[in-house]
Amino acid sequence: MSRNKLAVFGVPTAAGAAAAGGERAPLVLRETGLLGELKGLGATVVNLSDLSLFPWRDDAEHPRARNQQVVACAVRAAADETTRALAEGFTIVLGGDCTLVAGVAGGARAFLKQPVGIVYIDANADLNTPETTPSGNLNGMALAMAMGRGPVEVVEAAGPPPYVQGDHVSLVGFRELDPGERSTLGDLGLALPAQAARRLGMRVSAALALDGVANADGPVLVHLDVDVIDPSEMPATNTTTPGPGLSFAEAAELVTALVASPRVVALEVCEFQPRRDPDGTAARRLVDLLVRAVTRRLRA
Repeated sequence: MSRNKLAVFGVPTAAGAAAAGGERAPLVLRETGLLGELKGLGATVVNLSDLSLFPWRDDAEHPRARNQQVVACAVRAAADETTRALAEGFTIVLGGDCTLVAGVAGGARAFLKQPVGIVYIDANADLNTPETTPSGNLNGMALAMAMGRGPVEVVEAAGPPPYVQGDHVSLVGFRELDPGERSTLGDLGLALPAQAARRLGMRVSAALALDGVANADGPVLVHLDVDVIDPSEMPATNTTTPGPGLSFAEAAELVTALVASPRVVALEVCEFQPRRDPDGTAARRLVDLLVRAVTRRLRA
């Protein structure tokens, strides 16, 4: 994979989220100047544009697994586009809600033809299933679905599940666990809460996260849910997770350290809610975070 070539595409989905609005995130990040700044780094940027819209709806008829048909379509489309993007180079995926991780992981596995790992940076574990979910929203099941647990229509949308093995996953920065998620936490390669990550420092946490992905030093996807950032600095999310989150600076340092690794083949950013960012401050800071990470990668 060329370290001077990037592919960018968006998955404008809110189907798995708690509310509409997140589907506009890829467009807003583009309008904030992401592509221009990436090109300004001297990189060759392949713009694969954004996929079709996958909208949110209430779906009261399926209270324990809302919008699974639309989510399955988004996962399938994300997987297909990931295979095209990785053929070009290091890939940035603009979400959209967290459910796209199953598609990106499935597409990466299909293209690379080897087990793929995930460093999952999130305030929540996203390990619920329809049996344990407190909300019925599939973004709260996103990591579980990538691991082959959840609605069959979704977990099989991008090929034979699971797309990632539990011991090929490092969960970093979480500060809330639902009761039904605790038993699955032990299946992961690493589970590092926000408080522990802060105590260790972001570079050490990044090294531990990569070491925790036990796929024989194989390829890794970095997943960033922006709610890992403390709501005092990142209010532009659909839901607020209790407890102190990482600062923007800490999140940027963590992602930058991870993306510098040659094992990392893709970075996805999810759950940005433009409706709660009226002056564009959060979008600007997210673009800065992505550009900082890519800058470090290009110089590695």
